[in-house]
Amino acid sequence: MPIVVPAVPATAASMESHKRAFENAYTECWMPVFRLALAWTNDWPAAEEIAQESFSRLWVRRSSVDWSEPMLPWLLTTARHLATDRFRRLRRLLGQLPAVETTLDLDQHARWLDIRAAFSRLSPLERAALALTAVSGLDSEEAATSLGTTSAAVRSAVFRARRKLEDA
Repeated sequence: MPIVVPAVPATAASMESHKRAFENAYTECWMPVFRLALAWTNDWPAAEEIAQESFSRLWVRRSSVDWSEPMLPWLLTTARHLATDRFRRLRRLLGQLPAVETTLDLDQHARWLDIRAAFSRLSPLERAALALTAVSGLDSEEAATSLGTTSAAVRSAVFRARRKLEDA
């Protein structure tokens, strides 16, 4: 899906400056944003779409962005919101579909239900902290910045999430 760039009145110099800053942000941040989206969706095309939409939203806001600040936290937060919105849409759609017979054997089905139940006991902060640190490889400070919390809260959330998953 191509990025649509709306017309924004700007001087040629500021436009070129925004373009260079955006290209730098894209180069530095594409993989972490894509990895987070992939961890949340477990769907390669959906992750690409979410990452692309995150950068598209950054481009639309380029004239109001403080380019001296790191873009990764903003992009990760945007990707997380987009992935969450996608899950909500899918859940609504799945709720409208008739039940489908599963092809899992009883042991696989029971294990899936155990995993699903374990993850449902995680808070949104625990799921996000676990995805950002364990899957995307961010340290607790970077994850905290993107989640709008402290690094201590992220470390605590990861600890609680791992304990809950181990106990399941």
